[in-house]
Amino acid sequence: MAVRRIQMDQAESCMRRAKWQAGKMLVPMLGVLAALSMVVAAIAIVLQMQEREKRQAKERELQEAVIENEELQGRLQETQQAKARLEEEFTRTRGELSKTQEQLVKAVEEQTALSKSVEERQQEINHLTSNLTEARSEAKQISAQLAEIQAERDAMKQQLAELETKLSELSGPSEPTVELEKVLVRDDQAQTRELASVLDAPQGSADGQILVVNREYDFIVMNLGKNHGLSIGQEFQVIRGNQVLGKVKVEKVYDELSAAAILPESQKDNIREGDNVRAL
Repeated sequence: MAVRRIQMDQAESCMRRAKWQAGKMLVPMLGVLAALSMVVAAIAIVLQMQEREKRQAKERELQEAVIENEELQGRLQETQQAKARLEEEFTRTRGELSKTQEQLVKAVEEQTALSKSVEERQQEINHLTSNLTEARSEAKQISAQLAEIQAERDAMKQQLAELETKLSELSGPSEPTVELEKVLVRDDQAQTRELASVLDAPQGSADGQILVVNREYDFIVMNLGKNHGLSIGQEFQVIRGNQVLGKVKVEKVYDELSAAAILPESQKDNIREGDNVRAL
């Protein structure tokens, strides 16, 4: 027992010595570990600060990128709006250009038609100028002829006045009165030809022309007389073309003229100066 106790004491003593030696060695190690811890903490603090600076720098870059992205998006929207406006303006301009082209084509067609019309008008003017020149030449010739006919007309007027006077003087109270109304001498060529036809009537012809129609007393004066073989009581048909208008009966006969009563069955209102008469 004693031996065992001694052994236990020795062992306990050895353990205390070992603990003391271990505790003696542990102090420097703890110091080293504390220093290392401080160094590690300092390094960690430095790294943390660097990491924070990097993170802040990244955040700033990210904010700048976000701002730049927003600016780019704004510019993109402005660009798209400008593009839309340009496309709209281009469409409108293209429509206006199409209308302008149509108007240009129409203007060219109108100009062509106008040029053609001007040419046609110029041709018409030239033709009218030529016709006017011819008409003036004919007018001069007609003026000369009218001057000649004027003299003949004056002579005929005097002759008709003398014949009317003779008819008035020769009309008796016991006979039906047939008066020659005054012959109106107009200044146109047609009336001149009518009056000139008295002189141009062929001698001995049984066909003639009505010179005067008196609707008040229903008688006519025609350019046939004794020189054409007429006699009182002779009847004539009044003709216009192929139409028979009625009959007249001679009541007064002179050398170149005669007066005839319009018979009741005739178309009195339709008979006029210039109608032809033909002996029955």
